[in-house]
Amino acid sequence: MKYYKTKIKRIFDKENKVLGHANGEFVPNGAFYFDRIRKDEIIEDAPVFDYFHLQSFDKKKYWEWRLQDVHGGMGVYPSGAFWYISDKLKSLLEKFKIAPKYHFYETRLLYKEEKFKYWIFQFPIDYFQNVNHEKSFYSIPDENILLNFKNKEEFLAANKEEFRKTKRELITKKICYLENYDLVANDTDILCSEHLKQAIEENGITGFEFFDIDYEVVAE
Repeated sequence: MKYYKTKIKRIFDKENKVLGHANGEFVPNGAFYFDRIRKDEIIEDAPVFDYFHLQSFDKKKYWEWRLQDVHGGMGVYPSGAFWYISDKLKSLLEKFKIAPKYHFYETRLLYKEEKFKYWIFQFPIDYFQNVNHEKSFYSIPDENILLNFKNKEEFLAANKEEFRKTKRELITKKICYLENYDLVANDTDILCSEHLKQAIEENGITGFEFFDIDYEVVAE
C-alpha cells in the first residue's frame, strides 16, 4: 500500500495570509476537558464543545479569511489532537480504516456569525501500539547501520540518547504496522493511504497537503 505524508495547509504565500486555528476559549469548562484529552484520556461522555472560533497570529480582521475542512488548534485547545475537522471530513474518515486509538468530539465553530458542526479529532493516541518494532528499522544520522528494537521503550530510550549526544533523532528507514491502515502515525509523520488521499481529493475536502515519504511502510 502506498502512503503519503499528510499535513494541514497553513501558509498561503500568494494571498500573503496564514490559516486561522481553532481556539476554544469560550467553551464552558473547556480547559478542564482539553487537559484530560491532552493526557490521552478518551472522554466518552464529553458534552458538545460550544463554541470555537478561528484565530491566528495575523491581524484580527484576517482570522476568518479562510475556512477549511481541517484546521489546527491554538490557545485553549487540546494539544495532541492535531486536527480540527468538518462534519464532512469526519464522515469520510469513518469510511476508512483509522489506526487505533482515536476519538471524535463534537463541537461548534462560530465562523462569520454562523455556527458549524466541527469535530476535535483526537489522533494519534499511543501510535506505538500499532508498530511491530522488531520489523521496523532506523539509522543513526550520517551512518549506514540499521537498528531495530524489541519494543517502544527500547526505541524511545535509544532515540533520547541519540538526541542527547547529537541533538538529532534516529532516522526512520522502515516502519512495519500491524495492519494496513488508511490513516496512521509514527514518531515523525501522519500518513494516509493512496486510497484515502484519492477520496479526499475527489470529495473536495480542503486543507490538506500531501508529500512523498523517504522510508518504507509495510504491514504484517
